[in-house]
Amino acid sequence: LGHLRNGDGSNPSQRRKVTVWAVLRETFYDYALMTKVNGMYYMRRNVTTGFARFVWVTILSTLFSLGVLLVVLLWKKYLDSPTRMTIASDMSILQVPFPGITICHPQSVLDYKAVKFVEKIKFPLGATKANVLESLPSLGYFNEHQWTFPRSQNLKMIDNVLTLNNLTVEDAINELGSICEDFIVVCYWAGTKFPCFQNNPFLSWIGSTSHYGACCSFNYHPSVQGSFVPFAVNTYGIHGGLSVVATGFPQASDGKSGALYSEGFMLMIHHPHDYAVEAAPLTLLRLGTETFVSVTPTDSRCSEQVLGLPPSQRSCVTGKDFTPPIDNYRQPACTLECVRNEVHRKCGCHPYHLPRQSQQPTKAGKLVRDCTVTDSMCLIENY
Repeated sequence: LGHLRNGDGSNPSQRRKVTVWAVLRETFYDYALMTKVNGMYYMRRNVTTGFARFVWVTILSTLFSLGVLLVVLLWKKYLDSPTRMTIASDMSILQVPFPGITICHPQSVLDYKAVKFVEKIKFPLGATKANVLESLPSLGYFNEHQWTFPRSQNLKMIDNVLTLNNLTVEDAINELGSICEDFIVVCYWAGTKFPCFQNNPFLSWIGSTSHYGACCSFNYHPSVQGSFVPFAVNTYGIHGGLSVVATGFPQASDGKSGALYSEGFMLMIHHPHDYAVEAAPLTLLRLGTETFVSVTPTDSRCSEQVLGLPPSQRSCVTGKDFTPPIDNYRQPACTLECVRNEVHRKCGCHPYHLPRQSQQPTKAGKLVRDCTVTDSMCLIENY
């Protein structure tokens, strides 16, 4: 049995390979002749030879490889974050809620209120008015940026005072801190005067708390449920918003237990359904001055296609990702939940200035207890 060959002695499969290679080569030279791509001119027949041709082949091969690498990197980036953001500036002002406003005094315990407080309380054995007055600023250790480190004997003394008088830390702060009626005097909305503490869900000031302690808030609804529509207005600017006349006396320069040794107040802007967390924009209000605060809102929304992606791909969390789902879920709610859970885990109690959830049992099925004065040491050491 012999091996069948063509008359010219060549193998048909080898001849087809040579033919295909020749076609590819001719196609390449035709492309080099007609293209306007930089550098391809030097790949034409008889334009370059030897070392010069080798250099241009190297350059073009490198550029092609880098192009392929860029495509691979872009594809990988798309797989990691398959979303895009578009910016539009044609949103109606009625689609953006009027912000919540929270004003806090920099001192958690005011001296003139402390003097009145010690006149009406009972004292435990061994405590005097002078000692209690000196130790009352220890209540401010639940809040941030205190100026002195606590002494355990002072914390125990104030804890005994509150226990003897059947008072919680929150009760004491309400007695000793600055409340709305202390400094909010006159209120205007769009140039029209209105009662500052009227029974109105939107145009009213109410007592609140923040990481600065006792505060006063306007248009603040932290416990809304379901499809509660926030307050929105079709006016803007200096003549279309809120104006407040406040007084700094008698609490000016009074107290040693707060965030600042300062006269005036601290104003925070936040969503009306959100607790004022540390990330909220802060403005200092000086006494004897007129302060204008402008707000430039932004509103971020996701399409249904983005919401259909798993959280690992869209790199964000929505209320529907929780079990059970959470309505009106935003970044401050995430921050508050994180801080609250960490305090419960490390200190085993709930501080007065953080809002509670409606039902918040521990793993054992019991509610987290309220923090006492001595528990403030745990917050100082860990936060």
